[in-house]
Amino acid sequence: MTLIKSISGIRGTIGGNPEDGLNPLAIVKFVAAYATFIKKNTKVTTNKIVVGRDARISGPMVKQVVLGALTGMGFDVVDIDLATTPTTELAVAWEEACGGIILTAIERTGGILECCRRCRGAEDCC
Repeated sequence: MTLIKSISGIRGTIGGNPEDGLNPLAIVKFVAAYATFIKKNTKVTTNKIVVGRDARISGPMVKQVVLGALTGMGFDVVDIDLATTPTTELAVAWEEACGGIILTAIERTGGILECCRRCRGAEDCC
């Protein structure tokens, strides 16, 4: 499946054709872009970003790539591991973080899709 880019994140099949799917390089690029956006645009004074994920089999691999990219960009990562999107949204507010990423997936014919969802604060997550 071709990588889908939208305002709510990125979606793609894990493990497919490297040029089309959601692979570690694509994840690092989007996380780095998000981290750069947060650094330039947030009014929150902390350097924390919350990361949560669902229970899909690819979740731990995707999460490790995200955590490494955020740490490399100089952020303090709050890894809440298994969490729903609303829980991650609340954790952003609770931690007074400057943003959050939730790694979720939906099943479609043809494979599992992963999505890096981004938010500047709890009220901005969808």
